Amino acid sequence: MVDLSLDDILARLNELGKIVEPVMIRFLLKGVHEDFKDLISWQTETGGKRLRPALTLIVAQAFGASLDDPEVLAAAAGIELIHTYSLILDDIIDRGDLRRGKPTVRAKFGDEFAILAGIIHREAVFEAAKATGKNASAVISLYSDTIRKLAEGERLDILFEQTSERIHEYFLTHRYSTVTHEDYMSMITGKTASLLAAACKVGALVGGASTHDQARVENFGQTMGMAFQIADDFLDIFAISDKFGKEIYKDIIEKKLGNFVIIQILRELKEDEANLFKEYLIDATLSDEERIRKCAPLIDKANVKEIVIKEAEKLANESKMTLSNVNFKNKEQRIVLEKIAEFSVSRAF
Repeated sequence: MVDLSLDDILARLNELGKIVEPVMIRFLLKGVHEDFKDLISWQTETGGKRLRPALTLIVAQAFGASLDDPEVLAAAAGIELIHTYSLILDDIIDRGDLRRGKPTVRAKFGDEFAILAGIIHREAVFEAAKATGKNASAVISLYSDTIRKLAEGERLDILFEQTSERIHEYFLTHRYSTVTHEDYMSMITGKTASLLAAACKVGALVGGASTHDQARVENFGQTMGMAFQIADDFLDIFAISDKFGKEIYKDIIEKKLGNFVIIQILRELKEDEANLFKEYLIDATLSDEERIRKCAPLIDKANVKEIVIKEAEKLANESKMTLSNVNFKNKEQRIVLEKIAEFSVSRAF
């Protein structure tokens, strides 16, 4: 059995990500005016872990495909283009100005041109899908279904917010005042897990896997994606900012109930303390610093770290178990996938 360290996995993901980037750029810049190219490629060039296309390539390899296969590379590029498309929209929705320490597309070029960039990204997704040869019809259907799931997850995430800044009737009518565990799982299944699931399934599809094995690796990606998001929520509240480069307490600042840690805090505190925490969370008169200062002691008192860690690790282990009956041709790639599942939570804990 091949022994792979976390550093080995990160190096492999980085290497695979670099392979996909020029393919993404090719699909993105097709027919784009020269003056528009820097804007269109901005989101891609800000970098990222490239976990999703790397998963596509690893799964395809696991079923015997080659990284030299242009149809495999197109499938992986399409997956990451869906991701970059969703990030552009996320930043418009959340009025985000920074991502990975760089200005977002909307911050650098304005909302109008960010919307246009999003349109180009979405069309590039389907250009990539059409380049997957005999699998094109199935890939287009998978990508379309995934984008719909992402949109539903984003819809729920917005409705979980307690902000007073969104004043439109739909938001005010449908906003959640309480978010249950089931509500949260529905949201992350769409917003995070669906794309990781699609990344794995399309890799199996272009790799020539059976429908049974496609379903198994899709389930792996979905369950791992849920673990990944819970770990992200943990980092949002408990990360050391200098170490992870993340804005901590971001969901508290944005008054979001759709964070697994916050849901557990509200469940573990006594009723009066939970009500006080929620009051601090939604109070529009508090500055960001005041909100964090008031919430922090209640976060400590709830003592939910162990609960969150166990849930993320349980899901990561479940995702690994789904691989046990998959008929991989390349057994080493199965080990890589298991290590990625472990990394999805160990990066936080």
